[in-house]
Amino acid sequence: MNISIDYDDTYTKDPLMWNWFAQKALERGHKVYCVSARGVQHMDEPKQTIGRIIGAENCFGTNLAPKRDYMMTFRKIHIDVWIDDLPEMIVSPN
Repeated sequence: MNISIDYDDTYTKDPLMWNWFAQKALERGHKVYCVSARGVQHMDEPKQTIGRIIGAENCFGTNLAPKRDYMMTFRKIHIDVWIDDLPEMIVSPN
């Protein structure tokens, strides 16, 4: 299963819990991504936090593009489960 965890106001609300969740998901054979509406140039913090658990290469900034389209079109990755405080950002631009 491919799981996406949003960064701002999702991961940042409880980093220790999301680190635990991501680690457990990885141990069970799932793939975890951090997909944020942030600009690519602003992804250092996610890469240095949740990226230490899931791999910095699995942290993506969409530059406010709809997250589902970005992941499918530019990364060729289908996300099965989205965890996001603003679910409208998954399918619609801001």
